[in-house]
Amino acid sequence: MEIRVVFDNRKEDMHYFAGWGVSYLVNGHVLFDAGESEDMLFHNMRSMNVGPEEIRKIVVSHEHWDHIGGLWRLLAHNPGMPVYVCPGVSGEFKDKIASFGGGAITVEPFMEIDAGIYTTGETKGMSRYGIIPEQALVVRSKKGITVVTGCAHNGIAEILVSVRERMSEPIYLVLGGFHTLDLPPSTVRFLIKRFQEMGVGKVAPTHCTGSEAIRLFREAYGSDFIEAVVGKTLEV
Repeated sequence: MEIRVVFDNRKEDMHYFAGWGVSYLVNGHVLFDAGESEDMLFHNMRSMNVGPEEIRKIVVSHEHWDHIGGLWRLLAHNPGMPVYVCPGVSGEFKDKIASFGGGAITVEPFMEIDAGIYTTGETKGMSRYGIIPEQALVVRSKKGITVVTGCAHNGIAEILVSVRERMSEPIYLVLGGFHTLDLPPSTVRFLIKRFQEMGVGKVAPTHCTGSEAIRLFREAYGSDFIEAVVGKTLEV
């Protein structure tokens, strides 16, 4: 199983665009989130030899602008393509998806999206932005469990706890935004300790994790820290 980093705020080389938000291509045809910009997303896809017609399913972590920027052009290329969303997303968002000839598929906890690929289902907690319906992906492979997050507004540690309660395999990798951008170093260190206590093998923090928190994760995990930047392919 492989995960390709199609969009993030850091890039492997000058051939790619970097921006706010994330987008990951899982197993060649399941896209998790769509970054902030359709132009930048499509440029990166072309540079990585990924055609829009190859994408058969899209999973939206949450409906913030920096995670759905390329969604509408993708749906224009692939009318009727299924889009997996949380129950709590807005009716307007679901209606716009339907206007492209398909429908928003409302997820349930640990529903299988594709072979070996699951959603956590909606995690809903109070953040400074209010209540945000959000989901993460769970990828099951021979190496263990990989958890892929968009922003983890409602708590990355809580997401991992829910995964451990439902799946017996060890957590091989946690990839994505951890939403630690504004947290003090002491809180980030406590979070890292929780990761380690839960047996998280490798980390690949991106996006809203923040540069200082990324530095602390790199320091704590050493050779088990993965630099997940645009253009990178991760074998999981």
